[in-house]
Amino acid sequence: VDAKIIGDKKEIGYLRLKSCNENRDEQLFQSIKNFEKNKKLVGYILDLRNNPGGLLTQAISVSDFFLDDGEIVSTKGRKISETRRFFSKKGDGINGKPLIVIINTGSASAAEIVSGALKDHKRAILIGENSYGKGSVQSIIPLNNQGAIRLTISKYYLPSGQSISEIGVTPDIEINEKNDDFKINTKTDNQLNFALKLLNG
Repeated sequence: VDAKIIGDKKEIGYLRLKSCNENRDEQLFQSIKNFEKNKKLVGYILDLRNNPGGLLTQAISVSDFFLDDGEIVSTKGRKISETRRFFSKKGDGINGKPLIVIINTGSASAAEIVSGALKDHKRAILIGENSYGKGSVQSIIPLNNQGAIRLTISKYYLPSGQSISEIGVTPDIEINEKNDDFKINTKTDNQLNFALKLLNG
């Protein structure tokens, strides 16, 4: 997790979640707790660009942190046991402060669950580009010859009922990366600059 306070008046918390692997949620929450001691903060930017995903549990935990209630994600498969629904618990970790999420074509799987849930509940404004569209739950089945088969057993569905698979999550405001010298979290990052203007506006 990259975390810093940005903006001309140093009043916006910037959080870049590079993956949804083990303990990423704890790192994110700790960064936010430190930020919340700064009484000047007016909002947050959660940057999920090029986040390839990771664990479903992490996606649920991160989404839950920003949501006060409601469904986060559901999985539907051929078997009843593969059909599950996950809900958020009461309490918004940033107390309703404005939240902008930035996504791009490299945002996949768990990152799409987080961005999709926050969008569907109108908890965040999504900006950037359409996400990757990896909405399948896979199971690894070992074989006798030391190999294995990766089998898709179910699909992820957002609270709206829409499947992520091969569709992805569409941003509320489409902002494409511009110029060849575009680099995330630098002066050439027009998506981040737009997010800053939106929060300051």
